[in-house]
Amino acid sequence: MIKETWHYTWPEYIAALLKKADMEYNSALFFVFLFLFLCVYFVIRNPKIKKRWILVGNLGFYLWSGWAALAIVGATSAVIFWAAGRIGKVYRGFEEEKQGLSPKEQAALLGNYKKRAKKYLLGALTFTLGIWIFVKIGRLAGFEQVKTFGEVLKEKGIIVPLGISYYSLSAVGYILDVYWRKAKAERNFLDLFTAMTYFPHIVQGPISKYGDLLQQMKKLPPFQYGRVCLGLQLMLWGYIKKMIVADRLVLYTSAVFGAPADFAGVEIFLAVILCVLQLYADFSGCMDIVRGISQAMGIELAENFRQPLFAGSAQEFWARWHITLGAWSKEYIYLPIAMNPRFARLTSRMKKGGKRWLSSFIKAFCPLLAVWLFTGLWHGTGIDYLVWGLYWCGLMTVSKEAKPLFDRLIKLLKIDTGTKAYGTFRALRTYLLFAVGRMFTVAGGLAGCALLWRRMFAQSRLWALFDGSLYAHGLDQKDFYIAVFGVILILFIDLLHERGVAVRERIGRQKLFVRWVFYYGALVSLLILGIYGPGFDAASFVYGAF
Repeated sequence: MIKETWHYTWPEYIAALLKKADMEYNSALFFVFLFLFLCVYFVIRNPKIKKRWILVGNLGFYLWSGWAALAIVGATSAVIFWAAGRIGKVYRGFEEEKQGLSPKEQAALLGNYKKRAKKYLLGALTFTLGIWIFVKIGRLAGFEQVKTFGEVLKEKGIIVPLGISYYSLSAVGYILDVYWRKAKAERNFLDLFTAMTYFPHIVQGPISKYGDLLQQMKKLPPFQYGRVCLGLQLMLWGYIKKMIVADRLVLYTSAVFGAPADFAGVEIFLAVILCVLQLYADFSGCMDIVRGISQAMGIELAENFRQPLFAGSAQEFWARWHITLGAWSKEYIYLPIAMNPRFARLTSRMKKGGKRWLSSFIKAFCPLLAVWLFTGLWHGTGIDYLVWGLYWCGLMTVSKEAKPLFDRLIKLLKIDTGTKAYGTFRALRTYLLFAVGRMFTVAGGLAGCALLWRRMFAQSRLWALFDGSLYAHGLDQKDFYIAVFGVILILFIDLLHERGVAVRERIGRQKLFVRWVFYYGALVSLLILGIYGPGFDAASFVYGAF
């Protein structure tokens, strides 16, 4: 293989490498792309030109996945822009006509205008969600992912635009906000297209409100050394989480979940426990990277994780984990159902008919069920993901309905709920509940989940912890120690954040020598301990295919 490379000229050799390269956030290609992008971005002073340079960066980043994928995103942006504009025009007519009318007359008039606007809303939702559903069904049917429309027409597969689930949800939220008159329609297509294709967050989120992103892009600040340092710190921390911790742990967990029949007892239990840490390090690491890039550019993205491993209940966990998905589901699924007039009348009639508990239960359960069925299907299209959604819906329902019973039990047993020991117990309990939920999907389906449970209790295999056989499944002893140390470091930093310590700001206030000791130490650790090297294929972020 080495000799063959000498048949290429240098330009041909580089072109061959680039042809095979993926634009993953942890790939060498992305580092080069980002470096060149930021060098130009920081030189530009005019905010409007900065904004257009972001669009150029978006197009360059997205084109790497193919012209067809970019065309789909462009078409979605055009439909959303047009529909929002038409809805905005309808409501401007209402504002002109409502002058001099009483509040009651204005409400009736608004209802008529909403009917006119609704056809544009439904058209945009049908187009945007139709593409998303088509991709989901195509994946469920096992269609191969392709890059050109010609291959699609030949029934060879489907085109999956980067981050389709993320930009689709953001687009749906934007058009609904315009329809509900909570946001104004953007009048500049290039601005909206820039927000929809914003490259740091389009692949894996967070799910942004385009209104907030557009406002920030219209006031892009000049280069500021302190802000850029804070952003690069956050990026570096994200890469440490991903490349040192997550990419190590996945070597072991993927070996176990890929062939559960070959493992048993403590081997499977350890994989189930570690898969949660691996997912957290991977997903939150990506969020740190994209938020760090954005902070360096002067754009603040929504926080997506807030120390979820310290959560004491299922409700609290999902208020800390994938925060933007939870916020989106609450605003656009839960509340519209809970506040629907017909639904409210139904539960009200039950309450008046003496069915107070049933009325209260249905009022809370139905919107929650809709949220978790959607969340399950958003993560995947198999039956296992629906069961996963029902699992969490059931946990939250039981937690709410049984709370009075639990409170009485705690009082009866005289448990002091204010102690650190009780807080630790609650956090561990929540962690295990999340780990059990992961078992539904990590082994390829419900049959794989059942096999995991059977094999876990078939044998103990405790000897694997002492005879070295545990280190023969993807991770040797040294890598296990590195991964464990990395997990401890992540939990320690999260604990500091939980106690209100702003770690990056603390480092930024240190003397120059101390700061750069931290920076160089982290960078050298990443270079030495990161999972990469000759023949390395950048491991995709776990949510990167959404």
